[in-house]
Amino acid sequence: MSGNQVLNITEEHEDNSSPLESTYDKRRPAIVHELDRNVLAILKNEGPLTRSKLVSLTGIARSTLYDSLLRLILKGYVARYSEERRQRGRPKVYYKASQ
Repeated sequence: MSGNQVLNITEEHEDNSSPLESTYDKRRPAIVHELDRNVLAILKNEGPLTRSKLVSLTGIARSTLYDSLLRLILKGYVARYSEERRQRGRPKVYYKASQ
């Protein structure tokens, strides 16, 4: 397997419920926190979201969500970008799952 390929792994829950599909990439560190996995799954399913939308979807504290996003960005699983503004004020910041 070359260094650029991604290996898809399917894991089953202990209670034999539906399989949990995860993506394993040798170039990126593993996701350790359950919260980080959940945030990444939401970003993959919902597409780019703002922090406030993520807080409302997850119901977790804003500071906890920011910590999770920072870990995911540093590991390369999430990208951050701002929308282009034509008006005054702070641009919205979006987070999306990296490919």
